[in-house]
Amino acid sequence: MRTIIARMAFLGALACAAVGISACSADVHDNTLDVHDNNANIENAKVEITSSSDSVAAGSMVHVKVNAEDVFLCDPSTDPPPDRAKVAGHLEFFIDSTKSASILTTADESVDVPIPPTTPAGDHKLLCRIDKHDGTATKATSEIDIKVTASASVSGSVSTDTSAGSE
Repeated sequence: MRTIIARMAFLGALACAAVGISACSADVHDNTLDVHDNNANIENAKVEITSSSDSVAAGSMVHVKVNAEDVFLCDPSTDPPPDRAKVAGHLEFFIDSTKSASILTTADESVDVPIPPTTPAGDHKLLCRIDKHDGTATKATSEIDIKVTASASVSGSVSTDTSAGSE
């Protein structure tokens, strides 16, 4: 009797676990387990960027961490796995407006974003947008405020003539 009750409890727990993960599938390749959310929809993608730096010199880099949801990040120069193609995308970074030229395209979630040397000093916005793998923009964007400072430059000349004044 105890054996029957134990088996029933085990089967009940197994059935509950199967229902809980029914929206997921798993693939095992080379001892690596990949769990896919089959309900992911790139149209519902979300992105959030953070940085510990709020001030950066023009011409330097600002480190940014990205949290992206409902997208399979894939380098735009590579093909995504066939089962992830519908949710494949990459990240585009911009200064002040997504209508300006992209300053970085990546699939990495921890990146150093280059601030163009021509960026004027002052307050700016660093924007990140998820684009579909084919380059089509999504609505998923995030922004942080940054203060760009003038880049350091050195001017002047150095003389190497040592013949003067040795009389």
